[in-house]
Amino acid sequence: MHLIFGRESISAKKPNRRFFKFKGSNWQAIETVNQERSLIKAISDLNQVDPPPLSGLSLLTVSWSRSFSSDIAETIQMLQDLRARLVVAQLDQAPVKPRILLTGCPIGLGTEKVIRLTEELGGAVVAMENCSGYKTLELQTSTEYSDPIVALAHKYLQIPCSCMSPNPYRLELLKRMIHDFRVDAVIDLTWQACHTYNIEAYEVEQLVQQKGLPYLHLESDYSSADLESLKVRIEALLEMVE
Repeated sequence: MHLIFGRESISAKKPNRRFFKFKGSNWQAIETVNQERSLIKAISDLNQVDPPPLSGLSLLTVSWSRSFSSDIAETIQMLQDLRARLVVAQLDQAPVKPRILLTGCPIGLGTEKVIRLTEELGGAVVAMENCSGYKTLELQTSTEYSDPIVALAHKYLQIPCSCMSPNPYRLELLKRMIHDFRVDAVIDLTWQACHTYNIEAYEVEQLVQQKGLPYLHLESDYSSADLESLKVRIEALLEMVE
């Protein structure tokens, strides 16, 4: 049996020589995944500047597509190269756009309609605090524990997913992201039937309103049937910022 935590794989039975090439390979795998997530976070943090070097769709592509690579060392090298290019890139000063923070349910390639609509309507999605975004990136598996399974469990039980109760870390993270990314408005996306995010939407709205920012809660599904209604609501939010 194997226990799978994200991209870290730990054998729960007696290891065989084929699986473990050397003692401590579990910890090496953990450190490698820590490095990969640190690089994704560093790339995401580049969007704290204005104008942001990455569009929301580009940021989603970088974050999402890495999950389909079987060679994590190659992925790390590509992320390092991308970050280096973005750091030195000279950006043309584009017209000021409303800076949008997207929170809520996970988004992947193929379900990016809210990001696409927001940017087509003139907004800039500078950060995504959702299950497939920023909220998992700053959590590192600690190497202070003697057992790697215990170390992984400690990390994953801290993830600020809406299924956790209580879940104060999510609100704390949102506060920091609103400040660090200089957010002008927040869009909270809930996929239909993801009721835990619907429940937390109330607290997220209270937080955003305390910051004096416009807030929009959207409930949708993976289809394109509601594109026009989403467009109207997102456009109204952007007009509130302007």
